[in-house]
Amino acid sequence: MTAGLATLARAVDQLHKRTVADPLAYWTPTAPQLGFLRDPSHMRLARAGNQVGKTTMGLVDCIYRCLGAHPFQPVRPAPIEAWIIVESWESSLSVQSKLWALLPKDALVEDTLYIQGKGFKGRHPLVRFRNGSIIRVRTSNQGSLALAGSTIDFCMLDEPPPEAIYNEIVPRVLRNHGRIIFTLTPVGAPLGWLRKLVEDGRVKDFCFPLTVENTTPIGSRPLMTAEQIEAFTESVLPQQRAQRVFGDWESLWTEGRVFRMFDPARHVKPEVPVGEALIGVGIDHGTEVGAQVGVLVAMVRDAGEGHPRFWVLDQVQTDGQTTPDQDARMLLDMLRRAGLGWETVDLWVGDRRVYGRKNGSLKSNAMLMSAMERALRLPTGSLPFRIKTAYKPAGSVFEGIRILSAAMLRGDFFIHPRCKRLADDIQRWDGREASENKHSIDALRYTLELVTRRLHNPTVLRLG
Repeated sequence: MTAGLATLARAVDQLHKRTVADPLAYWTPTAPQLGFLRDPSHMRLARAGNQVGKTTMGLVDCIYRCLGAHPFQPVRPAPIEAWIIVESWESSLSVQSKLWALLPKDALVEDTLYIQGKGFKGRHPLVRFRNGSIIRVRTSNQGSLALAGSTIDFCMLDEPPPEAIYNEIVPRVLRNHGRIIFTLTPVGAPLGWLRKLVEDGRVKDFCFPLTVENTTPIGSRPLMTAEQIEAFTESVLPQQRAQRVFGDWESLWTEGRVFRMFDPARHVKPEVPVGEALIGVGIDHGTEVGAQVGVLVAMVRDAGEGHPRFWVLDQVQTDGQTTPDQDARMLLDMLRRAGLGWETVDLWVGDRRVYGRKNGSLKSNAMLMSAMERALRLPTGSLPFRIKTAYKPAGSVFEGIRILSAAMLRGDFFIHPRCKRLADDIQRWDGREASENKHSIDALRYTLELVTRRLHNPTVLRLG
């Protein structure tokens, strides 16, 4: 190695070390980020498309305040207590990774430990600064009790938070004359309450669409090209482009039909899969007329692309009020029409128990299991399976819509002609929770656990 190359290598190494030790010294904001960081409002919202850098901007704001030295506005002296609230532990890991990459390491206490993929040390992630400031990472699914009794100087709510969490946080921050920021893309949760706060002037609103200009650090090159942005836009479901690309308020709930890509001529087919498939039965309990629904689905994973393919083989839906015994016979008859028995089903999944509004009646998965045993003339507790309770975390409705919509767009979703009521519901559902068209779609969504919960060991279908 020549002397010149050796000198260059040392310089690069020193620059790398300085960048790791104090990354904020080398971070350059985009023009929209700079405007947000300069704003002194007590509550600010960064409503942005995906990949615009909203989370990074919020973390930078948080770190500056913890250091007690903000290059873009006056801040209170350190130490302060800051909170970062995310939806779940899984989503927090991404935020913790970004936070670690931005933190000036020489400003932290010596025993600060971060493990890639696991986050900061401790059950409740905590970052301590030498000056006494701290950052706590909390999840909104910990519930309001986990937030009680704290006085906070700064809070960052990343991605759409539940209104109950905001109501817990706001008095603890504002009574201390602190700051609250929201950094989110407006999908995945009802945000009418936040929009009203903006319209009432209580929250300062910043909207950052995904554009080349908005992804270009001041005095630097764009982080995304026009071609990359166009490719991302095409990859997003049409119903969500306004939110994921432009940061618009309007969600797919307000756009009429949710499954606008569904075409009966393309998706309603009598053919059924032959060979290996996973079989699922999804059940939406109901005590009102038409509210009890069962859906029978076969799923095959494409060997080449890895995409799931879905066949809705049959559906049952009550025309009147029914009992668990009637529901059990209805579901078993559905299986027989498809040439299947209860033992061929890989996944039984039902909604949580439901009470009738008029007569106080109750339906549950356990009651349906007992009714199935009676219908099959089997001893109590002898069935070798259970009806699982549907896994319904925050955002599960949107995730189910995403999976089904993508399958429809690919041509990997089919409904047997005898499932006329489900086909009608798919065409008519407008996204409303209270819609009568939603019962069958909920039952269909529950069978997606064949994909999302990663069941294996498929059975062999013997159909047609």
